[in-house]
Amino acid sequence: MALIHIGFPKYFNWKKELKGLSLVNKQMMNVHTFFIALMVFLMGLLCFYFSNDLIKTKLGKVINLGLGIFWLTRLFFQIFIYSSKLW
Repeated sequence: MALIHIGFPKYFNWKKELKGLSLVNKQMMNVHTFFIALMVFLMGLLCFYFSNDLIKTKLGKVINLGLGIFWLTRLFFQIFIYSSKLW
């Protein structure tokens, strides 16, 4: 999922779409996209390499709770915040 972010600028035609934005806003789009991709990648690594710790330790359960809240909030935004016209 993290690798998909590499193609965002081309897929969403950011060169044209972001043309009217100031330099700081253009760069924020690129930087935030990079860090979102990095976090998704790191979450995947965490789940892949430390699944046993995430299931059996108290810290792992707290991390799972945080990840669950994050992804449920993300799902809520996908369904109720983004316009259904974009689907």
